[in-house]
Amino acid sequence: MKRTIRIDGLANARDLGGLDRRDGTLSPEGVFVRSERLERVDSDGWRALRAYGVRTVIDLRRPDERTGQIPPSITHVQVDLDGADETDFWAEYEADGRWGTPLYYLAHLQTLPHRLALVLNAIAAADEGTILFHCSAGWDRTGLVSAVLLRALDVTEDAAVADYLGSFANAGAMALLHERSFEVEERQQILDRFGHTAESAFRDMYANLDLDLWFSESNVEPSTRVAIETWRGAAAPADGA
Repeated sequence: MKRTIRIDGLANARDLGGLDRRDGTLSPEGVFVRSERLERVDSDGWRALRAYGVRTVIDLRRPDERTGQIPPSITHVQVDLDGADETDFWAEYEADGRWGTPLYYLAHLQTLPHRLALVLNAIAAADEGTILFHCSAGWDRTGLVSAVLLRALDVTEDAAVADYLGSFANAGAMALLHERSFEVEERQQILDRFGHTAESAFRDMYANLDLDLWFSESNVEPSTRVAIETWRGAAAPADGA
């Protein structure tokens, strides 16, 4: 992928810029970077991330997953997007495996809107510079936040799907780097049980992701909505936003 960022210690890092919007423009580069866990990034890698413009890191993992250190020159924000204590919501998704797929995204946004609101507020309040957000694999929770940001800018379905599938393409390199499996076949089998492929699951979710409705029903400040819909002032809002 042309948007892949080559950093020692990362195998699933990419810029959300350069993606087609429905108005014919591209999403701006250097605003948001998505990645997997950062524990293997060494001092050279952090220098490279700073040179790229990263000034804020948002960790989307649950408290019991958090490890590693962020250099003091980079602001570190920790937001539990899942909601470790939201056990009633997660029970069925953990039981049938959908927690590792886009099949839980819309339900999460509807049932736990305050979790996404915490992330969006952190994005809106961040200092100037590129924001890197991540979870463990840079796949599911990171994928949910990416989908919201891309939908906010009216990135096309095809471009958003291609971004999501990038994590499947990077799974082998991630497995080698992090010395663990990322259960690609298991993810695909679970999706198949629910009548989907990875592409169709994400595409269906993205097509039905109604941010106007989410914003109208959430409690985020108007200034946060403007920050998200303009990518912190880096882009013109989508038509009708």
